[in-house]
Amino acid sequence: MLKAKVAKEDKTWANYFASIRGVCPWSYNLMDKILVVETPENCIPTWSSIFKAGTHEAFVYKFTEASVDWLKAKCDELNASQEHSEFLWSHPAEGGDSTPSPVLIQQNRARLTELRNKIGYEDD
Repeated sequence: MLKAKVAKEDKTWANYFASIRGVCPWSYNLMDKILVVETPENCIPTWSSIFKAGTHEAFVYKFTEASVDWLKAKCDELNASQEHSEFLWSHPAEGGDSTPSPVLIQQNRARLTELRNKIGYEDD
């Protein structure tokens, strides 16, 4: 069964976004526009099309059993194939500000660049 809900409706995700305000200040304020999707990997193209046509700030694709290596590879594959979106990955094994479960995050590339420029973000 596929599940999706707005991040602010899930206590785990609301707490997570509150905890990373220092590195991602807009995520907490935009929680009502972030959709957390529990979906099989083969459904990403469908959800990605929905994202492009929609008004959400981000889709967070949750994969309970995904490894760091799988997330990295999938993220690279998706970034190479989609100009409109930027994909990021996060895994709790990485520590620090990592998400509470393994995820891929889809955001509008232009909007993400705009938000990064507002806070002076520089990619290391």
